[in-house]
Amino acid sequence: MLTMFGLSASAALLSTKAAAAAVVGFAGGDASRAVVGADERPSAFWIAQSTSELSDEQAAQLAELLGDAQKRIDSGDYAGAIALYQQALQVDRNNPRIYSGIAYLQGKQGNFASAAEYYRQALDRDPRNLAFHYGLAYSLFMSERYEQSADVYRDLIEIDPRAADAYIGLGGSLLRLQNDDAALRAYEQAVSIAPNNAQAYEAIGMLYFNRGDYDDALMPLQRAQALDNNRGSVQATLAQIWLAQGNESQAFDALRQAVRLNEFDAQSHFYLGQIYLNRGNQNDALNQFEQAVEADPTLTSAQAAFGELLLERGQFLRAILAYRQLVRAFPEDPGVRYNLGLALWGQGNGNAAISALDQALQIYRRQDDSLGVERATALLEIWRNN
Repeated sequence: MLTMFGLSASAALLSTKAAAAAVVGFAGGDASRAVVGADERPSAFWIAQSTSELSDEQAAQLAELLGDAQKRIDSGDYAGAIALYQQALQVDRNNPRIYSGIAYLQGKQGNFASAAEYYRQALDRDPRNLAFHYGLAYSLFMSERYEQSADVYRDLIEIDPRAADAYIGLGGSLLRLQNDDAALRAYEQAVSIAPNNAQAYEAIGMLYFNRGDYDDALMPLQRAQALDNNRGSVQATLAQIWLAQGNESQAFDALRQAVRLNEFDAQSHFYLGQIYLNRGNQNDALNQFEQAVEADPTLTSAQAAFGELLLERGQFLRAILAYRQLVRAFPEDPGVRYNLGLALWGQGNGNAAISALDQALQIYRRQDDSLGVERATALLEIWRNN
């Protein structure tokens, strides 16, 4: 057994504070994802508020286009909404909010380079709009232009020196630039400005965690937990620290909280499954491993644990699926092919089982693994004579 461990459209963008929505993702223990960007939906009402001097005919045309675009947004048709916004630009080319609306929708589709360009055009027309700065910084970060993203966060800090979110975003960009010390200073500045900002404490804790400084990571992470007990990423990271320190009981409680808050946290499901297995609870372990591989089929540690437990329990068809996933991930791992062969044989597919085991044997030979060769050869002889 492996032991590895929408807002409503009418409310959107009506204030700078609302536009500075925190967009955080610490999945995989990546503190650099502590970035901040505009993540709220444009609305026809909000955009129309910023119209320049238009004739009555133009204003009516613009209102119709924006209303139609709003319907597309509400139905999730972002490409259609963008096309209508592009038409709106022909009517009101100097309206910064139309540009920012297009930028937002491009970002929703993952087109962050295009989003950044439209945010720049919005800023050309409204250079001190903090929401546009946040949107630009986030889009640059997501398109991996970390130097430029950091520069925009610095611009935000110049405009508003007490913008804690800007310091958090700056720290995330600096981490991607491998400037950990400067990132830590940015996060600490965020904490000094906003001492009750759970996101800032989490970012500091994750930075230490990624360095392997678990003792230093604990205090800021526990502070983040105290400020916001519903941050699943904090619970998951605390659990990993406690597992590393041998504190299974606290890790167990944190992991249960983590998967309650985020059912798609594959890593936490896997760790929880390991604890259940260590406690002799195979049923709950199997359930957690299954949820882990459903959330992330590429999590090979979970696939291996899931496949081995299925094999042990005689659930061969499901074990085959798990081991085939592992073969794709580790084509030169003879043990994976060996176990795939066992599952295929148990399912009654003798020819495929022999083929898988023969492939395992060839890899054992290439790796000069005499015990593996002996084991595979003996089993192949039994199967072929069966």
